[in-house]
Amino acid sequence: MASTSTNKQPLLVDRPLFDSVRITTQTVGSASSNTLFVQGGQAPSILVDMDAALSEDNNDGGVIDSITIVRNDFYRAADYIVNSGTSGTVVSIASGQIVHVADTGVVSTTVDSGVGYYTYTGSTTLTGINTDLLYSGGGSSSGFTFQGVAYGEQPAVTFAFYQTRNTTTPIPASGDYRLLFAKTVPANTAQVDCSDVMPQLPTPIAQAGNTAGLGEGTPLRNRGIYLERGDRIYVGVFPDLPNISGYTPGAHIIAEGGFF
Repeated sequence: MASTSTNKQPLLVDRPLFDSVRITTQTVGSASSNTLFVQGGQAPSILVDMDAALSEDNNDGGVIDSITIVRNDFYRAADYIVNSGTSGTVVSIASGQIVHVADTGVVSTTVDSGVGYYTYTGSTTLTGINTDLLYSGGGSSSGFTFQGVAYGEQPAVTFAFYQTRNTTTPIPASGDYRLLFAKTVPANTAQVDCSDVMPQLPTPIAQAGNTAGLGEGTPLRNRGIYLERGDRIYVGVFPDLPNISGYTPGAHIIAEGGFF
């Protein structure tokens, strides 16, 4: 074991591993046939390459013990909400702040684009009673730009992970892709950890007594993925509505672990 090895459960690793890939339109599977298997013509992205080409002399495999999915899109929450509960409130709105007009009936002026989100784009701070402001929608009067009714809504999206061995040109029809797991990022959730769906590692972890739901003597186990030299992990996005063409805002998939 190299002197540079770090103490990581459930074993020692020589070098830390950190890989990431951005997923947008790399779709995998078929929503119409309810399958996660990679279809002909689809091309998931490589997340981890454990020397599939067998070209390195210092790689004996490794372990992945953390995979995180982080959305690339971000939406500022509404700074003010206009409805019956907030009607008549004095507000002071700076450029870039967002107003959610949830009820046009309480607004005394015309709301050009109706219910929805409006970003203030004026150069000076706008102060006044929230129901008396002119939510122009076109940015011409009070300086508001209409952002739409569903501004900031992020749909649920599912990512599928696969493993291959000793091939750099996997062909779906030959069965080279093997499904590891799938993970859904819930709607309006910025990021998720995949440890709850990753495979269990065979080495128990240190523990003090039972954990709820486990029987007497049942060992707690780490979750992760052992990779032999020659393995790869691929990832793609499941094309269900509204992600039929992938998740176009994009998400970064991050894998951490270590090399043997």
